Amino acid sequence: MMTFLNSVSGWVILLLGLAISIGLHEIGHLWPAKKFGVKVTKYMIGFGPTLFSRKRGDTEYGIKAIPLGGYIQMIGMLPPSSAFKNASFRRTTSEEVIAPEDVDKTFYRLAPWKKLIIMFGGHSQTY
Repeated sequence: MMTFLNSVSGWVILLLGLAISIGLHEIGHLWPAKKFGVKVTKYMIGFGPTLFSRKRGDTEYGIKAIPLGGYIQMIGMLPPSSAFKNASFRRTTSEEVIAPEDVDKTFYRLAPWKKLIIMFGGHSQTY
């Protein structure tokens, strides 16, 4: 019986540590995005069904059922397809609807150096 309890507690500790590591990684993306004025709509730890979430301001913070990753969702990750009308490829993602008051809060309008800080920000938190 004691071995079973030790293994269950070991798994709980492992999953909790993993969730904390993922959370810190995602904060590394979230914080600079918000500092640069990008509208972040979601900050999630895990994948799959949502177990818990709470909305504060424009951002929904939550924990999902499968703690094997996480993500933040920013508006305007890709420019509108009209920006690519002369390109030799077509976007396969669905069009994101951006409210007129949020156009200046999109990721694609940032300077390249700000985009790099946001994209690599999560990696500095995991070392």
